[in-house]
Amino acid sequence: MKTIPAKAVFSDPRFPLAVRRHDSHEPTELHSHDFHELVVILAGRGRHLTERGDYPITAGDVFLIRGEMAHGYADTKGMTLVNIFFDPRRLRLPIQAMAEVPGYQALFRVEPRLRHVRRIPPRLHLPPHDLARAAAMIAELSSELEKRNPGYRFATMAELMRLLLFLARRYFRSGGSERQPLQPISELLSYIEAHYPDRITLADLCRRAGMSNATLNRAFHAIMGCPPLEHVIRVRLAHAAELLRQPSIRITEAAFECGFSDANYFARQFRCRMGMSPRAWRQLHQSSSGRRP
Repeated sequence: MKTIPAKAVFSDPRFPLAVRRHDSHEPTELHSHDFHELVVILAGRGRHLTERGDYPITAGDVFLIRGEMAHGYADTKGMTLVNIFFDPRRLRLPIQAMAEVPGYQALFRVEPRLRHVRRIPPRLHLPPHDLARAAAMIAELSSELEKRNPGYRFATMAELMRLLLFLARRYFRSGGSERQPLQPISELLSYIEAHYPDRITLADLCRRAGMSNATLNRAFHAIMGCPPLEHVIRVRLAHAAELLRQPSIRITEAAFECGFSDANYFARQFRCRMGMSPRAWRQLHQSSSGRRP
């Protein structure tokens, strides 16, 4: 299977963002890449190939291909699509700022995971007026990239974030019964992101999802690969790890600010999941400037 390297897509390796429009897209074999690909089908139809199988796609469909996923196209009929290639980490996009939007969780986290377990996964489908709005935003993004006027990097990232937020907000508004089962889990993921410093119990999550303990654990594990409370711990540790980049934040402060009431328990959980102690992680990731703990 072919792997497309980043250097074949991004003209500037320091700015991994590119837009490609394909009119009358030809069939392509399964391939992968080490960056994200947001696909917007503007016209026509075809079949989307994945390692799990294939399913029909048509104008208005929008889906995200994460770097580790393989995909391709078959039976294309007048299919026009736009690929937006980007690496959110290297671009330093504040994409986590959208984590409290359920549609973001569905588009970026839930739906891509479901492609590993469902032959026909749910996906965002925009009605014509929303597709036109999305196409206009993509045109602005593409124009900024092509003209490269002073400040174009800032402008293109702003346009990309505006597009992603629009798509996230439209995810559960544009109809589609196949997407509704994703909503409770997506809303729980957003709730956890918004309230991770607070006390969160399984009973709280079950009540919000309208599910029993067994049903929620089964549904959550099927999508996220872990039970709900394990995910809460992972979210808290991820935020604590970011706080530890700041020299002024003590390790115990990072623990308490992220929902851990016991510093020793925090240290054990951090070591177990991150493979090193909080202090070692800080020494490895903190910039050379600033005070060490």
